[in-house]
Amino acid sequence: MKAVIFDMDGVLVDTNPHHRIAWREYYQRNGKTLSDDDFVQHISGKHNSDIVAHLFPDQALTPEEVVRLSNEKEALFRELYSDAITPVPGIVAFLQVLKDAGIRTAVATSAPVENLDFVMDALNIRQYFDALLNESMVNHPKPDPEIYQKAMAMLGVEPADCVIFEDSMTGIQAAKASGANVVGVATTQSPDELAPFVDDVIRDFTEMSLDRAQRLVKVF
Repeated sequence: MKAVIFDMDGVLVDTNPHHRIAWREYYQRNGKTLSDDDFVQHISGKHNSDIVAHLFPDQALTPEEVVRLSNEKEALFRELYSDAITPVPGIVAFLQVLKDAGIRTAVATSAPVENLDFVMDALNIRQYFDALLNESMVNHPKPDPEIYQKAMAMLGVEPADCVIFEDSMTGIQAAKASGANVVGVATTQSPDELAPFVDDVIRDFTEMSLDRAQRLVKVF
């Protein structure tokens, strides 16, 4: 194993409960309701442009309006989460293990750069990563594998040498399509729901070790 790539929301930080609160508040401000099932189906793992289209299905929004509406919601999320932000259990220790072992690392998130910077600086974990990728750095969001392919290129590694950690089905589809080995993190969905689609499943990083990650990398 030469590299490990992490999604951010639901992997480094269990932000989904607060994203759910922020989206629900944002939907209410725009005269809509958001159920838990709607959140899983239409929001979790989705790009903001798709979510905004679901929120305003009858409006022909310009790209500028989509960006503005997305930014409004993300600012609301950061406001709501700023006092509650905590890492997924075990992640900081695992990042230190990877760093000590000389394993290259990246974050590949569909979130805007403002959210990425918010998480990196609030948790003081920026020093653990060799590359940080956000939504603005790709043309095709997840489930397209572009962001993971770009992360591998930036790290100088091949898919077979990589392990990717993801929590959403959209992200898992992108990670598998990149050709890498994929671990599902059961913060958003249950281990049983994730298991058929990934190479391994953990509830959080207290269950992950360097040896366990290395065993996923196929030896040819």
